[in-house]
Amino acid sequence: MKLALTCNTLPPDYSRESGDDTFAEFDAPSTIEAIRDALLNFCDSVTVVEADENAYEKLHRGNFDFAFNIAEGIRGEAREAQIPAMLEMLGIPYSGSGVTTLAITLDKRRTKEVLEANGIRTPRFQLLSRAEELRSDFEFPLFLKPNGEGSSRGITAKSLVSSKEELEEVATEMVAAYRQLALVEEYLTGREFTVGLVGNAPPEVLPIVEVSFEGLPDGAPRFDCYEVKWIYDSLDAGYDTTTCPARVDDDLRSRIEETATRTFEALEVRDLCRLDVRLDKDGEPSVFDVNALPGLIPDPAENSRFPKAAYAAGYSYEELIGKVFDAALAREGISR
Repeated sequence: MKLALTCNTLPPDYSRESGDDTFAEFDAPSTIEAIRDALLNFCDSVTVVEADENAYEKLHRGNFDFAFNIAEGIRGEAREAQIPAMLEMLGIPYSGSGVTTLAITLDKRRTKEVLEANGIRTPRFQLLSRAEELRSDFEFPLFLKPNGEGSSRGITAKSLVSSKEELEEVATEMVAAYRQLALVEEYLTGREFTVGLVGNAPPEVLPIVEVSFEGLPDGAPRFDCYEVKWIYDSLDAGYDTTTCPARVDDDLRSRIEETATRTFEALEVRDLCRLDVRLDKDGEPSVFDVNALPGLIPDPAENSRFPKAAYAAGYSYEELIGKVFDAALAREGISR
């Protein structure tokens, strides 16, 4: 079997730790190499195809049997769906979610609308460009994020706002910097978790990861944001905001797993997913973000949350990639 590994590679001189989030969603060469090496255990050849303006021609000429897709896309509000759309046009089956799901899950408002329509709890929200548009029934503090970004792009220490004046300042900066509306949502103060799922019908729920911030230094944000994820929780800084498996009782674990599975099914996610959950005022799991293209950084020291959950389940990195690959093949009715 001849595979394409469709991806976006970090520029050689780029560092997430610099605070520049321009390419934060892209993958380091070491991650792409690790995925390629893992896939070579299951197929004859793997060709890396950069998801840029030349991707369509490379895919068209490549005579590929299958694509393992981790491409984030390079621009546009539905950029994660661009490579899957090309693959479908060319008749090349691929791993991961389809065009519609990837377009929806990159749009936080649409994701939350699907969750609400399916009776899945999510923090109340609103899209806005100016503070004057804020709903009258919202109470501070509130949380602000760009509506269509991943990897915590645009979510900073300033995202948690406690007044209308702060909201105006942060929303104005965010709309100008990311050229899109800001999503404001009620800020839940309960415990935070992230949940990985792999496979289909039904997916396997990996051990739950708890995200906490008590161990961070004074002055660090006490919520997940770009600074926490890519600067404090990094190899150089040495902090770890995650615990896996999370210390939860059987009842809470069951409720989180049920919420995660229902979310996976409602959004028609395929093969792999990671979603973020906080407990609301009633102690119930509330989904505030869904990532249908979760990070696959192989080094455990880098605390990539989806692989971390897989390691806690007893899978090696090669076995994790194999499970995703096998789930996609089975879904497509392909035998390797």
